Amino acid sequence: MLDNDASTAKTLTPVAIILQAVFFVIGIFEVIGIAALLTVTTVPSTTTTLSTGAFGIIAIIFSAALAIGILWIALDYFLIYKRLKEERVREAETPSIVLRIIQMIFGGLIPGILLIVAWIKIRDSVHRGNGLENNVPPEVR
Repeated sequence: MLDNDASTAKTLTPVAIILQAVFFVIGIFEVIGIAALLTVTTVPSTTTTLSTGAFGIIAIIFSAALAIGILWIALDYFLIYKRLKEERVREAETPSIVLRIIQMIFGGLIPGILLIVAWIKIRDSVHRGNGLENNVPPEVR
């Protein structure tokens, strides 16, 4: 049975995954919008517009971001949420902080913050389960 901290982490993880999925869907619409702009022929005007090549580069960047988004969703699910669901809290501790730091560097700020909070809860649960409340070994208490 999961304690309160591990249960909170188990709740925060799918919320972060759902937010990542929402950002992923928004990214898909951005790529579709850019693709639509690439197919539209424009009438020459006196204002400066981005060239087709620039739109292509932007589309490649967004496509790469979408691929990374799929990777984050999968890693979060399999390395954190699934382990918490199976009550393997200790095994979820390290992947949760490593993935959060990397994700925050690459732009997943809101899900990253949620999962850092989840990592704190996982860590608290692991320490409490090992008798390490306040970092005092059990033989000293």
